[in-house]
Amino acid sequence: MSSLHPNRISGIYQNYSIVTGVLLLLSGACVTLRFIQRHQIRDFWWDDWTILIAMVLGLGVFIVTILISIPSIGAAGYHINTYSLQQLSTWAKYSLANEVFYNFSIACSKISIILFYRRIYSIDTGFLVFMRVMFSLIIGVTLSAVFGLIFSYNPVQAQWDFSLPHTTIAIKPFFIIAAVLNILLDVAILGFAQLKLWRVQVDSRRKLLLSGLFILGGLTIVSTLLRIVFMVTIDLSDPTYSLAIPGLLTNIDMYLSIICACLPVLYSLFRASSHGRSPGTRRLGESSTRKTSTLRDISSTSDGLNPTPYSDASAYQVLCECGIDGETHSMAPLDPVVVRTRYSVISHSNSN
Repeated sequence: MSSLHPNRISGIYQNYSIVTGVLLLLSGACVTLRFIQRHQIRDFWWDDWTILIAMVLGLGVFIVTILISIPSIGAAGYHINTYSLQQLSTWAKYSLANEVFYNFSIACSKISIILFYRRIYSIDTGFLVFMRVMFSLIIGVTLSAVFGLIFSYNPVQAQWDFSLPHTTIAIKPFFIIAAVLNILLDVAILGFAQLKLWRVQVDSRRKLLLSGLFILGGLTIVSTLLRIVFMVTIDLSDPTYSLAIPGLLTNIDMYLSIICACLPVLYSLFRASSHGRSPGTRRLGESSTRKTSTLRDISSTSDGLNPTPYSDASAYQVLCECGIDGETHSMAPLDPVVVRTRYSVISHSNSN
């Protein structure tokens, strides 16, 4: 089969690449601002590193998208009968790579959100159970999707070597089921956030604002629903053309997940900036209470108790409140309180 399509980027992939590039810049800016906020309060944790991994994988998706758009490489966006076998083979390899990068990126975004919740609800036993269950489900769904993609053809090489006899799974139902499972995971994560938020004792205005930030995460659900609609109508006999729109929606879903995972942290950054202060100034300043504690020596005085105060510089007790935005600060009375305490024990032995 000889190549018949024009030697230029298809119109649909021009738009595909532009939208993907814009979303890459927006998500990259959100991740950068997130790390600026964490640097200011010197509080990096695993939720930050997992969203960074998601961003790196998102960059990989963008690079593959550009490569698959270039006529001399992937030449995507035209009807399948205009391709040579070599072009189809290259297109199939890049499409598989794109899907694998997407699934791992979306999983890292979900894990980052769960770990962010871990900052807030660290002493909530119900959340800890929820976290373990969600970790298991996210990892299970992701590995099922990735292995399903890689081994959807038997032999695997038949995905790009069309001369090989092969068998295959039901591709369209597989993609739809994977998308539905991702929606269910998103609903569980967002539903948990809303449930916990409306039980916290904060003023209604701030509660509504934070609730709105979490609801924005529902944009990923909308994009996934749209992808399912287009997946139902795709023509698997012409994948180079009919998969373009679902592929674009896949990229939108991935970058929106990264952006939404960063929004609560960006809220904290901009909220602190609007008050003309660094986010880190509230860590142990105005929002925590230091107390001088007492050590008791049980070998002296008539009552057996000799109070020995120790300085605040060596050991202290801090009462602080973990805010919904993941930053440690005071919000209102009756907020969840985390108590961090350092104990020192002095032991004296009596010699006879």
